[in-house]
Amino acid sequence: MVEHESLEESNISARALVIYNPAAGNGKAERLYQELKPTLEGLGIAVERTQRPGHATELASRVASDTDLTVISLGGDGTHHEVINGLMPTAGPIFAVLPAGTGNDLVRMLQYPQGAAAMLDTALHGSVKAFDIGQAGEHYFLTVAGVGFDAEVAGWVNQRKKQGNGTWVFIRGILSNLFGYRSASLEVKLSAATRSEKTFMLAAGNTQYYAGGMKICPHASPFDGRFEIIWVEAISPFGVLPLLAKVFRGTHVNHPKVKVLSAPELTVTGPDRLWVHADGELIGHLPITIRTIPHGIRIRTGG
Repeated sequence: MVEHESLEESNISARALVIYNPAAGNGKAERLYQELKPTLEGLGIAVERTQRPGHATELASRVASDTDLTVISLGGDGTHHEVINGLMPTAGPIFAVLPAGTGNDLVRMLQYPQGAAAMLDTALHGSVKAFDIGQAGEHYFLTVAGVGFDAEVAGWVNQRKKQGNGTWVFIRGILSNLFGYRSASLEVKLSAATRSEKTFMLAAGNTQYYAGGMKICPHASPFDGRFEIIWVEAISPFGVLPLLAKVFRGTHVNHPKVKVLSAPELTVTGPDRLWVHADGELIGHLPITIRTIPHGIRIRTGG
């Protein structure tokens, strides 16, 4: 294995590059890396260790034109988000993941096996599929982009990831923000139609899951060139709690306060104080145009 600071100063001959974030998952990524390190060394696979926020994007951008390379993101969904933003829009390499983060929602759609060695084997040798990529403003994303309450929760969680991993940190974020949050009027343009509604939250799903296993967009597919859009009207905090329980099963779509739409592109306008998130990362404020890039990148899957 070659571990180095600058790809520009080295000749990468390995057919794969691992970009790993040692801070991801409150130590999970570092533990996974150490477990796989002997195998990576034996295979001669290049490794880049991120040093700061945004570094994974810089590292990935340096190899974005290399069509013979597999770029493996070792970390959480935030790390994968950074890597994909470095690879896009050129998207030459095949993209793969080694999940070790707080939510690990992307990998739920990729049918990766359990166990470090099996995951690495899939990342190197799994089936290659053309995977849709979302774009929100100037940012690319893999899973879900959202406006409203879920963006507020995403910001809360990102400030407190060291307090825990998995679904519970997101549940704490929801409960901490629920009673102070106020719904806002949003205008959403889909194709030629424009709709206005006082809104609790709106999510555009390229994939089904976010927030550590919440099935927010239960019929979303990254292979159909469209988003499933979940639009939740203004709802009381006490109405949110029973709705939340339904999200894990994907049955919230039957609630009278929930609209389910489908489109390849949407433009959302509203109060400019409202945050927008993509892959659980805060990327800016309204207004925002969110569109899909069909077959935007090649990705390795277990299926």
